[in-house]
Amino acid sequence: MLRLEFMEIPRFILFGPKAMSHVPRICRNLTKSRKIFVLTGGKKTTRIANERILPYLLEEGYEVNTYALGEGGVSFEKITNVYRMFKTRRSSLILAVGGGKVIDAAKVLSALTNTNYVSVPTSAANDGIASPAISYLLKLEIHNKLRRRKIRIHAPVAIIADTEVISMAPKKTLASGCGDLIAKFVAVKDWELAHKLRGENYSEYAASMALMSAELVVRRAKFIKEGLEESARIVVKALIGSGVAMSIAGSSRPASGSEHLFSHALDLLSKKYGFKPAPHGLQCGVGAIMMMWLHGGDWEMIRDTLREVGAATNAYELGIDPKYIVEALTIAHKIRPERYTILGEVGLTREAAERMAKETGVI
Repeated sequence: MLRLEFMEIPRFILFGPKAMSHVPRICRNLTKSRKIFVLTGGKKTTRIANERILPYLLEEGYEVNTYALGEGGVSFEKITNVYRMFKTRRSSLILAVGGGKVIDAAKVLSALTNTNYVSVPTSAANDGIASPAISYLLKLEIHNKLRRRKIRIHAPVAIIADTEVISMAPKKTLASGCGDLIAKFVAVKDWELAHKLRGENYSEYAASMALMSAELVVRRAKFIKEGLEESARIVVKALIGSGVAMSIAGSSRPASGSEHLFSHALDLLSKKYGFKPAPHGLQCGVGAIMMMWLHGGDWEMIRDTLREVGAATNAYELGIDPKYIVEALTIAHKIRPERYTILGEVGLTREAAERMAKETGVI
């Protein structure tokens, strides 16, 4: 029996130099209201919003309310503070101007207030700029705080990616975005495995789009350099494709597999032991090297591509002690037990994890 499929994808996608100057035009197409809520992060993203977006909105007569999350990570407490302000100054549209943490906060605020949001990334560090998903740790925190209430995270109603601004972001953000994209090779293999062994629903269309995004990075790796607008354009285009693949699939399956479970495990261990995790995409890239080895695939191609774009390929480049890499590998299968991957139901022994990490040069 054929099942119904539901796809939720952005209505507008605009990317290129000076894209932020077109924010009012996108807003006019999305709402008749003149009230816009602009959410930013630290000093840098707040300055970008104040200089490159607010003047255009104010010139068009919009009433703009702004809120800066501040430096550091995003937490449910911070989002609660934003929510309180938003409720007193109700706006019809949320503009999330910043990196993944700001966009994650906007996703949750959007879900809590039933208000559409526009993703306006200032960096290209991961595919969260276009996906209906939030970071694992934030998702876990919200689950623990809202035990009796479930919220549904939506894809952005529009994406405005100014490649001129994104090209000026720190080098590691572009490399992180590439790591997150290369991980799709593993994610799709894990999805296919779950489909074959567990009968899990599988979308060839979504899988193909995710793989196309990863292949774009492989083909253009030597052209992806810090400070180049064209480099930002390549990575942003691929990240948007990956985010849309998730919307088509109705889950993060085409973009998140065992390599993401490894990254999530590292994040959890960082909370437990107090070390600083590396950017999400860099951890996923290193995870992809090992998980592709486990699949028996071309892990050297993944490693070499990551090197080409300046992304981490081992524990030392991640800045994480090898012992935590090994421990993360042994607990990764427990992170999302409902998501079947190459790690199986019992995971890896410490000996097997250490051998894999050494065979691939990760430790």
